[in-house]
Amino acid sequence: MSKADYKIEGTVPRELLVSEVRKAARQFAMQFFHFSKVLYDQFGLEKTKDIVRQTVFELAVDRSDQLREKALAQGLKADSVEDFMSVIDLPFTGWIPEWGEDHCPYAEVWRTYFDKYPWFREIAPFYCDVIDTTTIENFSKCLSHRITQNVILEGTCCKREYFESDKVKRGEYTYGKKEEN
Repeated sequence: MSKADYKIEGTVPRELLVSEVRKAARQFAMQFFHFSKVLYDQFGLEKTKDIVRQTVFELAVDRSDQLREKALAQGLKADSVEDFMSVIDLPFTGWIPEWGEDHCPYAEVWRTYFDKYPWFREIAPFYCDVIDTTTIENFSKCLSHRITQNVILEGTCCKREYFESDKVKRGEYTYGKKEEN
């Protein structure tokens, strides 16, 4: 039986849904930590940051290419935060604002590594900055972004600001150069 032939039926209680999404996010967060740790152990902090930046940049370009294509297919201009949020591919069900500093399942996991691996305090929020900045830059082709507060390091929520960028309009992204196929 194929995916197209199988009909998903029934409902799932929200508590279970949140738990399942957070389990998947926990696995990703752990994988990212261990990937970073192997790089750090072999190459040190600066080379690790370079490899993580490039890897996350390429992930963000891939994601945002797909999101932009989806938005354009829906007749959206794909040049605003609103258009971006209308097609975003994140399971926000697992992010519970009322949980404060633990609302983000990645942050909840990543902070557990900071005491034993203090270098990871720099890598963990770097992931967020590269992925979030690159996705909006590549999606919109006119906007950039900066995180002004990251719950990984402080506060009970992440704060960010979006702004028009002449560099992005020229195809110059903050964290890398998009390869044209």
